Amino acid sequence: MKAVLLVLVTILVPTLCIGAPPQVRGNGDPVPVPVPNPARPKPYFSWDTIPLAFHGANRSGMYNQSTVEVLAKYQMVTIEKWYTACGSLHPIQDGPECNVEKAMYQTFSEIHSLNHNVTTIMYLNSMFDFTMYNLAGMVNALEAAGTRVLLRDINDDLVILCNDGNYYCNVTMFDWSKQAARDLWTNHVINATKIGNVQGIFADHATQMLKPADAPQICNGAYSQRKCYNFTSDFAAAFNAGHGWLVNHTQDMLAPLGGPVIDGPYGKYNDDVCDFDTMRNAVQRGQSGTGPYVLEASKGGCTPDSSCIAAYLLAATEYTYLGCLADEPQLPYYPDLARPLGKPLGDAKLGDDGVWSREFTFGAVARWYPDAKKGTVQWRGDPIPNPPSSTNVSRYCGTALMDTTLAQDDVAAPASAATPQACCDLCRAVPASNKNGACVAWAWHGKESPPMCHLHGANSSKPKTQSGTVTGFMRSKNI
Repeated sequence: MKAVLLVLVTILVPTLCIGAPPQVRGNGDPVPVPVPNPARPKPYFSWDTIPLAFHGANRSGMYNQSTVEVLAKYQMVTIEKWYTACGSLHPIQDGPECNVEKAMYQTFSEIHSLNHNVTTIMYLNSMFDFTMYNLAGMVNALEAAGTRVLLRDINDDLVILCNDGNYYCNVTMFDWSKQAARDLWTNHVINATKIGNVQGIFADHATQMLKPADAPQICNGAYSQRKCYNFTSDFAAAFNAGHGWLVNHTQDMLAPLGGPVIDGPYGKYNDDVCDFDTMRNAVQRGQSGTGPYVLEASKGGCTPDSSCIAAYLLAATEYTYLGCLADEPQLPYYPDLARPLGKPLGDAKLGDDGVWSREFTFGAVARWYPDAKKGTVQWRGDPIPNPPSSTNVSRYCGTALMDTTLAQDDVAAPASAATPQACCDLCRAVPASNKNGACVAWAWHGKESPPMCHLHGANSSKPKTQSGTVTGFMRSKNI
């Protein structure tokens, strides 16, 4: 999406850190008992077509009817915090009167009126108290009445930060050591499920803690607006326990509705959908219980080519979604995403030819070529696609320079070559006694039909950019 998902990164650099006198627990709230194994969510999932998830928000206003109709074709829909014009104001946010939750609730209701199966997820940051939320007004009311629910540092100063990239600034944070803060959050989530058609929460920063244990801090913001705040170890332990309890308890509450807590114990986003190995490892961790199993593979998911779709199809299992992080849904521009699919007929298999493949009920076959690190999808009734060309080359070929070409000092006539490696081998085969000189560099023009190989001598031009061409400078033949 255009504004990067605002995942808070704790960096333990004491930039603009605030002093360190004793800090006490304040109201003496008891440390909550952890919820070690919250109930497991089962969001809507179907193999009828490619399982899709959307995460985003229109920054200028509500989604119109035609966009809602598109959103209703996704299996999971998350609406981001910058929904509508008032929700997107930055770096200083609008106030609680914006009530961005209300806008989310209305859109979720419209989606469910078209497709009640869609799992609807509200973005609700688990650390930052963004002021365009109605929740922020409730926080303000409690603070004004003398009930502390906002995070304060070792000096009892209110923690006020910019988030990553300074997109939003002057943001306060929840104090999860306080029972009142935990009650406020959980009641707000319960209310959202009752009146807002909310089934899941994108609890951004759910893994954020005050650390390290011996000198806990929290830091954020960029450049001159970066700040860090310090805390006592005892307070940090209470805060961290409260935050962990809150995230898992929220998942416990939502599981009966099917909704996950994304960034929580079972939900994850932003895996690289275009990389089969990355996808397969993430899925395997989820299936083994060592990682989340509700996966929004959203990196590359908004503009997936056939190779990205193949990587996803080969790795996906139940609750693995091809995700998209954008302001507007991209489904209408990628018709392959709506093709009939059907359940997989088994796991992906590695053939004797070194190619991974997986078949689906309605006739689709996904293939992955490890040497090329690319895949293809053969849809029912279509011929088998040509294997993608590999850009991997042997060491003696030199480093493969992508989208790079050479000119001048051709030592041989151009010849067809199926792969960069084949082009390199043509260069290597040119004898030193060649009348035009030895071949010291090769350029594989992959966009030509058929792909052509150009061989160059020592007096060729400097490398220059050319899309689809791979170039290499030969190393010694003894390598």
